[in-house]
Amino acid sequence: MSRAINLDKKLEYKGYWYLPSSPEKKVAGILTYSPNDEIILELIGCFDESLSSLFEQQEEMVIHGKTSDAKEITLLQCYQSASMNFSADFPIVKYNCNFIVIGKHINSLEEKGKYWVSFKIPELKYWCHPAALNYSMEFDKNNDNISQTTISFNSTQSNDDNIISNVQIDNNTSLLLKKGVNFETSNLLLNPLFEQYTYVEIIKQSETTIKELFSDVRKYEQFISLATFNIVESTDITLFDKDTFQECKSKKYYKDINLIHRDNKLKNEGILRRNRDFLFQYSTIKDVYPEIIQNWYNVPKELYPIRHHLINSLEKKSSYSSVDFLIIIQAIEGFWWRFRDNNYKIKNAIPKKNKTHLNEILNELLKEFDDIELLNKCEIDIEAVVDSRHYYSHFVEDTKKPKKLDGWLLIKQAKKLRILLICCVLSFVGFEHSKIDAIFKKSNSKLI
Repeated sequence: MSRAINLDKKLEYKGYWYLPSSPEKKVAGILTYSPNDEIILELIGCFDESLSSLFEQQEEMVIHGKTSDAKEITLLQCYQSASMNFSADFPIVKYNCNFIVIGKHINSLEEKGKYWVSFKIPELKYWCHPAALNYSMEFDKNNDNISQTTISFNSTQSNDDNIISNVQIDNNTSLLLKKGVNFETSNLLLNPLFEQYTYVEIIKQSETTIKELFSDVRKYEQFISLATFNIVESTDITLFDKDTFQECKSKKYYKDINLIHRDNKLKNEGILRRNRDFLFQYSTIKDVYPEIIQNWYNVPKELYPIRHHLINSLEKKSSYSSVDFLIIIQAIEGFWWRFRDNNYKIKNAIPKKNKTHLNEILNELLKEFDDIELLNKCEIDIEAVVDSRHYYSHFVEDTKKPKKLDGWLLIKQAKKLRILLICCVLSFVGFEHSKIDAIFKKSNSKLI
């Protein structure tokens, strides 16, 4: 996987832009991408010549462009703002855009094509070491000093040799965890730069949409967010089209189609190296990784909001509130109602119309995971959690919920409850209790 576009730097594309419905009405302009900021298209003129349209809130789902270096660009979900100096003969029209597709004109994210996707996550090479570079040292015969150090990598190995893991998600989808090396140097071999990295490819057997692939990328981000105990985002999202390639000596070279999303948040690599407090690493779950990833992608939709709440709870903040507590306790309740309540009532001959109280829910879930050592150490205060849940959800009088918590005590209980929620989600996607227990014991992260 080559890094065709450096998302750490500002990008600028000059060219002509037009709407797919009116390709003859081309307008000159500049597209600008700024890291951790907006995607802005600034036009010298406008697509619609009526003056009134300049001052209306307009959305263009698709804008096509052809740049000065002959690149095809598609902008998606674009929102207009305009300014007009009546002394000038033309307006300046700006569009805030959500997506850039560099390398192909498309009409929507839901347009089908023979695509597959490759992407990086900055934390991924620390979570799963690529081991793509080889190191060797030679020692002087007369003493113990190192006489020669060699760093090498195999640039001729086959594509299969780069695969760390290949998981068949379903009949149509494969997810490959792979390793690679970037090598950059000048002609004089001054300041050579080696970068080994881990990346992911998602391949579809049949035609798919960019939206579907983007959704698959987001699911893997969620998995690595949980694994690293920090919200992560992918970079270098590169699409490939099986119909777009050049052939040389019977070998196909597929053209990069780069996808940039406005919400990409780049992180300082130095911070990543220092903050490796992961919940678990690839080496910890290597034996069950294929099964877990398969389950992660194929969980029922009923788990989606619960999983989403868990990932949201991992966000590092300078301050926390009762909302952070509610996100976790509501996810636990949701897990119970969707996946445990019916069986609990059948097992205990409880009528379906009877509502299971939160006290019972917490007691039963804690009982289910009572072989998890860390969870037992949490000593969750059920009465305080229940009073706090109802107080912050309904804001009843303080006297009616005397054990409700606030401030640091509330956040402390939220962190303990998050351990229970992690147990629920990991168990649901296939982790045995013994494996969950081992994960907590090996974790470098401050969990509670």
